[in-house]
Amino acid sequence: MTIKVVTPRGLVDEEWLDVISQRNKLLIEADTLVNIAMDNNVDVTPFREYRQALRDIPQTYTNPEDVVWPQKPSLPQQSQ
Repeated sequence: MTIKVVTPRGLVDEEWLDVISQRNKLLIEADTLVNIAMDNNVDVTPFREYRQALRDIPQTYTNPEDVVWPQKPSLPQQSQ
């Protein structure tokens, strides 16, 4: 039996709660990366693609155990 949980965004399978929670933490981090990239005139495309891949996880996977997290891009090292 699948248990459904009501969240502010609607009904969610209980198994997805951990995935969504982790994804939401990574989205906050991804937003910060986009902002840092923009502030440093770095190409934001890979950071935006990463953020979108995180957003798409619930639509991409039907089973929370199958989720493969996207690779987080890294910012270039700044010269001293």
